[in-house]
Amino acid sequence: MRTESLTDTGSHSIPARTGRGADETRRQRMRWLVVVLAIGQPISSLVFDWLSPTTLQSGAEFSPIVPPGAFFAIWGLIIVTSILWALLQARPSTITGRPGIRDRLAGPLAVVFAGFALWLATASLGQDNPLGLVVFIMINSAHVVAWSRLVRARHEVAAWNALERGILYLMMGVYAGWTSMAFFVQIATVMQGSGAPIDTTWGVIWQMLVLAAATGFAVSLIFGTRGSIVYALTVTYALVGVGISTSQAGLTALWITCIAGVTIVWGTLIVLRLADARADARPQPAALRR
Repeated sequence: MRTESLTDTGSHSIPARTGRGADETRRQRMRWLVVVLAIGQPISSLVFDWLSPTTLQSGAEFSPIVPPGAFFAIWGLIIVTSILWALLQARPSTITGRPGIRDRLAGPLAVVFAGFALWLATASLGQDNPLGLVVFIMINSAHVVAWSRLVRARHEVAAWNALERGILYLMMGVYAGWTSMAFFVQIATVMQGSGAPIDTTWGVIWQMLVLAAATGFAVSLIFGTRGSIVYALTVTYALVGVGISTSQAGLTALWITCIAGVTIVWGTLIVLRLADARADARPQPAALRR
């Protein structure tokens, strides 16, 4: 007679597990989708270079709020860390019976990586195409979701090896920092493309308002990331690039606004980190220590 192998659980016997369940298989497929989309980023960039009827422009000669071309080299770091993280999170050994933070990050990061190719598709129709704003809203919304999940799971991540933990926080901070600022650069580009002036009094005012909004969004994400230094450094990098372009364009009020933005971002980060350090050092009530 044919019998199933049994595993002793201490009280009763159940059939031994011989493979992955449907939920684990689904989560594994989602993680491999992240790998495909991460690798698709450099591929889509090459396709854009080969097939796009337009080229991406940068610097003050194009728009005062667009950083110089050299600053966009940061995409190399973003893409490399994206692929490294995608490969790390897809390892079969990390897929467990219960969903972990790697699984909860897979969805929003898939949206982020797919957004890279979608934005290039809109840019092929012109950098001032308003559809690019829709894509950036999608990307930044996914970043907010991903960071909120990561912050809630920071104790789980703290148990990982230093390499995997470092790659994740580096990728998340740099990607969110650059694209959160790029959204506002895109707003300025669309405004300029629609005929808004850039060197008149009104032109300076609306660009200052865009930079103020960028700073406000960065501050909100400083709180959302619980004081990510990588995020703050990347925002600073972006604002320095904008400051250089506005300086080259002779728009003094705008580069001063950039300096103010950097100061506000780092002031917020320092205050938040000090507050968190005090909260962590505060002794818990005896009832909570049990």
